[in-house]
Amino acid sequence: MAHKLAFAVPLVVTMLRTSPTGQWRDDLPVVRALGLVPSGSEGLVSTALTQLLALLPIGGRLLRAGWVSALGVALAGAVAYRLIAHALSSSLATPRLTPPLALAATLTAVLAPSWQLEGTLAGGVTLGVALALSAIWVAIAPERRWSMLLLGALFGATAIESHAAALAVGVALLSRALLVRRWPKPHTAAELAVGFAAPLVPWALYLILRPLSPHVELNLVGGIGTSSLVSVDAAAERTTALAAWIGDAGVLSCALAVFGLVLAVLRKSVRALGAPFAALFLVDLGFPASKVGILASDTLAPVRLLSLIAIAAASALAVQAVATYVRRARLPFAEPASALLVVFHFALAFVAAEDSAYAADRREQVAADSWTDEALASLPPSSLLLVRSEALAYRLWAAQIARGARTDLVVIPEPLLERGNVAQLLLRREAALAPLVREMALAGQPSEFSLSSLSDARPLFVEIDPRWPKRLRDHLAPRAFFPQFSPHPLGRSDRAESLKEGAQGWQRALAVATKSGARDAATLAVMQAELRDRAQLLVDAGDREAAAVAVQSLLTIDAQDPVAAALTARLTAAADRAAASTLLPARR
Repeated sequence: MAHKLAFAVPLVVTMLRTSPTGQWRDDLPVVRALGLVPSGSEGLVSTALTQLLALLPIGGRLLRAGWVSALGVALAGAVAYRLIAHALSSSLATPRLTPPLALAATLTAVLAPSWQLEGTLAGGVTLGVALALSAIWVAIAPERRWSMLLLGALFGATAIESHAAALAVGVALLSRALLVRRWPKPHTAAELAVGFAAPLVPWALYLILRPLSPHVELNLVGGIGTSSLVSVDAAAERTTALAAWIGDAGVLSCALAVFGLVLAVLRKSVRALGAPFAALFLVDLGFPASKVGILASDTLAPVRLLSLIAIAAASALAVQAVATYVRRARLPFAEPASALLVVFHFALAFVAAEDSAYAADRREQVAADSWTDEALASLPPSSLLLVRSEALAYRLWAAQIARGARTDLVVIPEPLLERGNVAQLLLRREAALAPLVREMALAGQPSEFSLSSLSDARPLFVEIDPRWPKRLRDHLAPRAFFPQFSPHPLGRSDRAESLKEGAQGWQRALAVATKSGARDAATLAVMQAELRDRAQLLVDAGDREAAAVAVQSLLTIDAQDPVAAALTARLTAAADRAAASTLLPARR
């Protein structure tokens, strides 16, 4: 019964928290899985499952894509339960205590915020972690006829789904072999190699043949990495699984987990599983993932999730050992103390589920779609959109692929023009892009001629680039969302008139993003970056009144914004100089 609950409870809880609307962090997996767009060399297994679940006549495409991650959480929970129960049975003979302890440890890990934040995203990393845990289970389970072949296949599937998870599992299995001193024999090594190569064959064919398809909308050689948008994700706080466990379960449980890891390595009967757990814990200490990605998932997130499973297992081992030894020592109140310790361990699962209820519940988080709808509605038909942030490009592509929104727009990703055949595919849709593509390849930035000629062909909207020279910035009409690039330089009256465009949609998106109880940090980060660039543009152009309004809007998002403070100082200094210049003739 307990092993069924380890699968069913995470599945139901995570599916109920999955949102039918899109989020910034799942845009890249959505474009890759739903659009069948080659992006890097990961995510092949989740892409296949996403396409399979897309056939279900239930919910929207984004909801079904999110259920792939929920399924990964459930599979990881089921395998983690078996691993922890095996470790407990190998450590001490407690047949009545082992199932509830293993179930409590499993639910504490997979219902914690770290797991739930990844499990409620479309195309998250949980499926790769589930495959990694399955590989560890096959490695420590009693050897059968096809065990090594299955181990190789699971290891290969993990590698094509998540490179970080595969590397972590490789380190874990290597540490087990070194500590237990058990290496595969020649014939089993051959089976391992054949099994590992089996998933790589379709993966290699996918990488070779997919770019040749005439229906490819975008072919990317590399992934998104961390978004360039205001370096939000690059500056995100990095934390280890141990620190996350302290925050979720408390210091006492953390101390028990450390004791359990030491016990698992030193005790010979459980060392075969304790070595991989300790290795996962040490890998996470050396390569911590960010606390939570704002615009994109951290590539090291699988390592943290695996380490959380290891810490949960170690905590269960420590609780089992302490409860058993206290009862055997015949101390006063031994039985009530051991019972309370077990109850405390089981209560951590409920605490983890409650802590993640707000952080991971995606059903009320609709700010990303609200921003996308308002931004797209403000653009005229057949427009061109030049963006310099990968996060914005993937947000717009995800809306086009998943919801069919504004497919008439052509999104030009400035940092991705030199990847794969992006430039070639864009030139097929708009021949006037040729000067821009050429200048980006030669100089790394557009010129006044290429953008002006492009804006003559179609309405051109851009994401403001502070690195542009003044002659290019003078062409920008600083409207809401995306400024429009004019073929000729604009005056103050033109800029003042453009500020009214999209203003109501901007306020509606801002109201949704700042809604009490559902504040969306990612959408606010995007809007804050756009306001910074707009205010900077107006200050440089000398439009003090309009710039003051933009700075005030920026302060409503973040009252301590350093850019707003700097721009306010510049506006005050400019006003003082203007007042001094008017008083100077009177004194003369």
